[in-house]
Amino acid sequence: MFLQVNHLEKVFQTRFSKEKTHALSDVSFTAEQGEFIAIMGESGSGKTTLLNILATLEKPSNGDVVLEGRQISTIKEAGLAEFRRDHLGFVFQDFNLLDTLSVRDNIFLPLVLARHSYKEMAARLAVLAPKLSILDLLDKQPFELSGGQKQRVAIARALITNPKLILADEPTAALDSKNSDVLLDLFEQINADGQTVLMVTHSSLAASHASRVLFIKDGKIFHQLYRGDKTPRDFNLDIMSTMTAILGGE
Repeated sequence: MFLQVNHLEKVFQTRFSKEKTHALSDVSFTAEQGEFIAIMGESGSGKTTLLNILATLEKPSNGDVVLEGRQISTIKEAGLAEFRRDHLGFVFQDFNLLDTLSVRDNIFLPLVLARHSYKEMAARLAVLAPKLSILDLLDKQPFELSGGQKQRVAIARALITNPKLILADEPTAALDSKNSDVLLDLFEQINADGQTVLMVTHSSLAASHASRVLFIKDGKIFHQLYRGDKTPRDFNLDIMSTMTAILGGE
């Protein structure tokens, strides 16, 4: 199994209070290599906490996460940055690009930190840039780009390390509808090429491009839907119905 999430629990407790908040309660699921999974739930449901644990940014209170046989929740603090760089790719709603660097250098940054040669970095970018339609952007600065262009650059930066897993946190939240559609089509293409993608989103439209949707409610997996051979439009209707049931407490 590519990814296993086993009985995750996350409990938060403030320093000055004995009150405990259970952000996650016994969350378990698996993912095959090459899946595109969306995680949905209302604010405070635990989906961001789950993403942070998968990203090794937080440790679970109980349970574990296993990626290709490796239990990532036990990785020592000193090795976490290297693990993220070598195995995970991140796409965030606020892009996280550095305006002091060119687009090309922003994309190269994780490989520079891993001390790859310029020749190798250039070779990887030569493959990615045409696919993401960013060839004409490489010498620009991020502040010169539109939101949609910035997000494509952020995806290139995530993919250039050849990560095992792409983690996307609300990747369409800062985009208009046109750029959101372009981005989601791009995620589908990336997934069709074999990349595993796990995306947290509030948007049923965004989730409808995934092959499976996990719904979280009160820190637990409430339900899941498989897209199968449905179009994104038809799958979107199923997702909206499920979200209505969740919000209605059915």
